[in-house]
Amino acid sequence: MHSRRTRPSASPPLRLRVPRALREFAAVPLAVVVVLVVLAAASIIGDQAHGPFVRGLRTFLGHYIGKQTAADTLGAVATGLVTVTSITFSVLLLAVQQTASSLSPVVFDQFVRRRGNQLYLGLFVGLALYSYLVMAAVQPKTPPIIGAFVATALTVVALGCLLVLVYSTIDQMRPDNVMRQLHDRAVRARAHEGATVCRTRRRSTCSAPVRAEHRCPTFGYVESVDLDQLSGVLSDGQGEVEMRFTIGDEVVRGDLLAVVRHPEEATARRICEALPRAVQISPRPDIDVDPSTAVRDISNIGWSSGSTSKHNPAIAAQALHALRDLGSRWVAEGERAPASDAVAVVYPDRDVDDLLDALYSAAVVARESRQHQQAAKVLRTYRFLLDKATGDVLARLARDLEVLRAELDLLPRSPEVETERERLTAQLTRLEGLAPSH
Repeated sequence: MHSRRTRPSASPPLRLRVPRALREFAAVPLAVVVVLVVLAAASIIGDQAHGPFVRGLRTFLGHYIGKQTAADTLGAVATGLVTVTSITFSVLLLAVQQTASSLSPVVFDQFVRRRGNQLYLGLFVGLALYSYLVMAAVQPKTPPIIGAFVATALTVVALGCLLVLVYSTIDQMRPDNVMRQLHDRAVRARAHEGATVCRTRRRSTCSAPVRAEHRCPTFGYVESVDLDQLSGVLSDGQGEVEMRFTIGDEVVRGDLLAVVRHPEEATARRICEALPRAVQISPRPDIDVDPSTAVRDISNIGWSSGSTSKHNPAIAAQALHALRDLGSRWVAEGERAPASDAVAVVYPDRDVDDLLDALYSAAVVARESRQHQQAAKVLRTYRFLLDKATGDVLARLARDLEVLRAELDLLPRSPEVETERERLTAQLTRLEGLAPSH
């Protein structure tokens, strides 16, 4: 017998891949295509029925659609839409590719996930399919007058949508719009992740020793954690599962994903056996459920734009603007406490740490490209966040600023940077003696 071959990288089961594909892209185009297929069936029935109402309707529409040219109209609509759609989307994808090469590959993801773009694609494909279906059902004695009229009306709508699609695509490719979309998706993903964070613990409260470990079986990214399934195997109230990752983290075969604490080793192993199904690994991160993915994308755009490879401080400043707003929301929110009915699962909340890592990278790249204006904006962002931070986050900010001092000393002399550094030092001195030592 030959053993079943497994893929070397993550391949989620179909029950997870299909809903994700529908959510990300396929649902809206498929819905529009289904609606137009149903409309095609209704048009065919209307053209071939002999009731008084449909005969009157065909007579009325016959003043606008000739009986001899109805089928030709459907053929022209079908072939014309296929040609226009293929050419237009090819040109638009070239524009998307150009923006993606200068900013980030995430631009592709944003383009296909926009509901408007999905709607337009579904309309063009569905209208072409509509025309082909009505043409295929043409009878010699019943010209497709209703079908041709509906196709003509929808073609006018589709051409209008084509103009909107061209403009909206150009608008979507503007760097400020790309950054705004990443920012908004980070906010929504943070709210989505909150359902997992609030149902779990931040720190271990179980005194039992570690009895079992779950290691990653493949290469990919952590996609989800099924807390309902874990709550079932932890129902005795004596055990605890401690996650060593967050959703969206990159993992490789052998990485430690979780440890199980329980007084009984046999029970701990049984709990561990449920982890491979509860912790799903995906071939790519899902930006809709993982805010750190959006933060990394914003940071990467800011780094590549602000570094010496591109020297585009305007886009780097837009990235910093997005990070500042996210920091304003998340740092002020503080540590998200578990709910009273939290599952016995320890899940680390690292969104703020990822954000501060991105902010530190912005400071480093400002030094690398010797952009003192960007460095001053980074320092103002630090000063802004210091007013909102408490506890561990405040200590982390102070520590980062201490390490950052050596980088700032390498910048060109700038009154603006010197002023911001003095203000930061004074602010740290006021904050419970956390000022960096000289």
